[in-house]
Parts: sequence; structure tokens; C-alpha cells
Amino acid sequence: MAEIYMASTKLLEDAKNAREALDGVDPLRREQAGRVADVRKRAQILTAGLLLQHGAREHLGDSAPEGIYRVEKNGEGQPFFPDLPEVHFSLSHSGDMALVAVSDVKVGADIQEWRELKADIAGRFFHPAEKEYLEKLAVAESEKDFFALWCLKESYIKFAGGKPLLSIDELDFTPVLEGGFAVFEFTENNSRIRAELLEAPHGYSAAVIEEITPV
Repeated sequence: MAEIYMASTKLLEDAKNAREALDGVDPLRREQAGRVADVRKRAQILTAGLLLQHGAREHLGDSAPEGIYRVEKNGEGQPFFPDLPEVHFSLSHSGDMALVAVSDVKVGADIQEWRELKADIAGRFFHPAEKEYLEKLAVAESEKDFFALWCLKESYIKFAGGKPLLSIDELDFTPVLEGGFAVFEFTENNSRIRAELLEAPHGYSAAVIEEITPV
């Protein structure tokens, strides 16, 4: 099971705290933070970077190398540890929250602040069963489950590294809403994934998708 790390980004909106945090993140995140003028965005980048370093060390335990773990991006723009191929991770941040999932198998995770979105998003990106599910809910429940579905779809895209077997409108994630998690099988390559909703602060939704390896 993936290890989940979630934290508020507010502390690192303070300039002094942000400067101190630079020493605790990888060079790639440090460079990204240096290019960003927006205080809130910079805090998101740094918080996710600190969570990633902490999560990787916790995951490796006694075998964790010392120092800051280097991060690079592959040809699809997905971040990875070039020196720790056994450690898989996924980063996300939205609003005042950052989220990192760390695992020993492929993983994708996402967190989203509830906000106003264009009305046609569900029509373009949701499965017909998902749209029908949302239409039956009260407004407050519909908003919450809309973002839960959106997080699941974003998590799947990250999990797939930008190369999903199915487009996100072909995947019906309503079983996850009904049970908190669900397992999906893909006949195209005989793979299986576990999709799960995560507990998040009010006003946010979060999800993680992880590969299921054969026993």
C-alpha cells in the first residue's frame, strides 16, 4: 500500500521559512521554487518537495541513503528518483494543501481544492455512469463527489505516466465513490490497479491509484 503524506502549505508562505526549506528539497524543486514569484505557488512546491524527501526516507527505513535525493523528469515529464529506482512516488498540490504518495510500485495521486469549474467538464471527461451518478445527488454531495471523481481521473493519468490504456472518459470510477476503493482490471495488458479515496480537509478531495502486482 502506498504511504500518504499530506500537509498545509501555509507555513512556507512566510519568506524566512521558505528560504530555510530550500535546503531540504531536491535541486529540481529548488529551481522551480526560485522561478516562481507567487508566494502561494512557491509554498506549494516547497511543501511537496519536503514531503517527498521525508516520505522517501520513511519508505526506505534503515536502508535510506543520507542527503537529499535527486529528482529528474523522464521523457513524458514525470518526476522520478534516478538513484532510487525502487521508490515510486506521485506529487500533487492545490490551494493550501500538498500531497505525496510513496510506494514500491507505480502510483499516482492527486489533491484538489473544491472550486468553481466550467459546467461542461463533466460532459467532456466523465463516464456516462459517473454523470448519471452525480445528477442524482443533492448539490452539496454532487460538488464533493465531482471533485472526488476528478481526483481519481488525475491520479490515473499520473499513474499511467501520460499514456493511459483507456481515456479518462472511458473509466467509470463510481464504484470507488460507493465503497471508498475499488479494483480495476485491464484486459489489454492483464494489469490491475487499486483506486482509493483519501481523507482530506474539508473543501478538498484526494485520491491515489496504485498498481497491483501479481502474488
